[in-house]
Amino acid sequence: MIGSLRILPRTALTVALLFVPLSTASAQDVQDTFREGVDLLSRGQKEAALTAFQRVLALDPSHEDAYALWQTTDHEVWLDMLVMEGEFELVAKRMMDLARMGRKERSDDADAIRELLSQLGSDDVLERTKVVRQLAAEHGEYAVPRMLFALGDASDADRRVIFMQALTKMGSDVVPPTLEGLNSDDPYMRRNVALTLGYIGDPRANGALAKHASMDDDEGVRNACSEALARTGGSTDALGQLLALGDAYQRQDDSVLAPYQVSDVVWNWDGQEVVATPVPRFLYAEEMAKKAYYNALEVAPGSTEALAGIARASMAQRVKLNEREALGEDLGDWGERLAGDELAVQLAGTQALELALGWSLDQGDQTAAIGLCRALGASSSRASSALERAVSSMGGAVRGEAAVALGHIASRSGSGASAQVVQALSESVAREVVRIGAVIDPEDARRNALVEALSSQGVLVNAWPTGGRGLASLRAIPGIDVLLVSATLPDLTADQVLDEFQSDPRFAETPVFVISGDEETAALYEDRASGAIASAADIEAVGEALAGNMNRDREEANRLAADSAHALAALAASGADISAAARGLVSTIAGRGDEIVVPALAALARVGGAADVAPILAVVTDGSRSDEARLAAAKALSGIFARTASAESSTVEGLEAVVQDASAPFEIRASASNALGRLSLDADTRMRLMNAARTSSASE
Repeated sequence: MIGSLRILPRTALTVALLFVPLSTASAQDVQDTFREGVDLLSRGQKEAALTAFQRVLALDPSHEDAYALWQTTDHEVWLDMLVMEGEFELVAKRMMDLARMGRKERSDDADAIRELLSQLGSDDVLERTKVVRQLAAEHGEYAVPRMLFALGDASDADRRVIFMQALTKMGSDVVPPTLEGLNSDDPYMRRNVALTLGYIGDPRANGALAKHASMDDDEGVRNACSEALARTGGSTDALGQLLALGDAYQRQDDSVLAPYQVSDVVWNWDGQEVVATPVPRFLYAEEMAKKAYYNALEVAPGSTEALAGIARASMAQRVKLNEREALGEDLGDWGERLAGDELAVQLAGTQALELALGWSLDQGDQTAAIGLCRALGASSSRASSALERAVSSMGGAVRGEAAVALGHIASRSGSGASAQVVQALSESVAREVVRIGAVIDPEDARRNALVEALSSQGVLVNAWPTGGRGLASLRAIPGIDVLLVSATLPDLTADQVLDEFQSDPRFAETPVFVISGDEETAALYEDRASGAIASAADIEAVGEALAGNMNRDREEANRLAADSAHALAALAASGADISAAARGLVSTIAGRGDEIVVPALAALARVGGAADVAPILAVVTDGSRSDEARLAAAKALSGIFARTASAESSTVEGLEAVVQDASAPFEIRASASNALGRLSLDADTRMRLMNAARTSSASE
């Protein structure tokens, strides 16, 4: 439904669009189509105007072009679109988000910033306002370090007031660097920073303000922070607010991290000034979460919640970084930087790690959960309820990682592993490819049918009814093989979902299908999607796209299978009963890599039976297999024969051939001899084998 619209004069609308800067033919198309939509609005042709605006989004305008439209279009046009219902409101919000992201693409140009700051002293209020807007639009947060010094300058009260006023008008992205001013050694600066933050009124500052209101050494600063809190409506509970802030950043909640608030830098006080540290955008949320949690730790050094927050953010970053590195991205020294965080995580203690994992499971944060399972597997001395919950309630990679962790804990402690853990490890070791799909569709029946159809093809499916819930969850999932998204959503446009999803390098090559039964609507996205489907009956096209997009999944499945095989081998060595995993272990040895096959054979040496002999013998006798695999297979047969003491004559013959093969490494021949020696052989056969072995060695 399209709501009411206040019609603006056509002349005002036309003039507003005259000076949009153009850079490309695409920009011209964006401007012309947008102008067409505004003109149709002025005529009261709302349905046609909506179609024009949808075409603008389908043209995939750049952030720069969207920002140009925002700057040069009468504000009342945007206001009227926002107050309308349905698709009009969604389209307007999407255009404004693109514009804000264009506004975010600003420079740290010291000379340009310095020149603009020098103009803030003008007596002309309108001129000062223009300068502030230019500072915000072109430089934003990068201007803050060069403005904070004035807040500590007691000799120039007029300049201090002007700069404080300018900061309050420059938008929300000045808050993170301004907050760092609270760490200055100068109480005068801290006081004025606090007052400025109070006037800005951004709730992200409340935790830090509450911290200094109670803990700052200077009474004037404490009073200023209390005054600022009164303005913002923040509470005096510093710990609670900082913990909530960290959680909101970790969840990438819009209350603290709308799309245009994601930055390329994080700000820190280096003892003298605020400095920027470049950060990959995909790590920004966790970096900000860690800042909040470390602040909370200063307020309450014994806070398990703060320690858990640090652990969760750090482990999520490590998993994300590993994923990007596997995709070939050059991430500079971030691997070394995060190594320090990993050390800190181990120091946080098992209780904090378990709490962090519980949070991750509650919120469906699979990325953090995977990292935390690994951390607990390396450090914990006992099985935790959080790990057991992950094995029982989660699927895919999280279930496998939790099982690996519990397997290693059980083997170290000698406590044995549950049947559920052994089953999960068996599933992981046998699984060659884990394929994960996502469906975002508000129509319950269609969404459920699509989930069922994908599941029938062996795909693990995540599904959500709204774009916002889908995007939030996708940020916490380490990999997606295919996305199905409805062309019509209740909260976002399909364009917005596609833009955010496809801007993530992890998903840049992921097939996307638009769900729509209307050919004209589906055609709007033909350049941005792999195809369109109307219902579950069209799922065959999705399967074809999945078949060509599995390399990364295979790598991850192999890594998890190898870890699971090692965990099963360790459990078997500790005396645990892993017999239920034998079938899964045997299934790996014919065609998987040595990183999986060798530990799988080590486990089979302890739990394999007569039914497993033939496939293991095939490895021993295959000269094309690696020496490591053949040796492990021979040792596996030794273990089996120690329990069964019997074998088919073909097995004896096969091993005898290996013993007599002068070209085979001696260690493999020796292990084959050991396996034969464990069988209950008749005297004549044993003597024959011994003589043959001596003869083959003598002839070398």
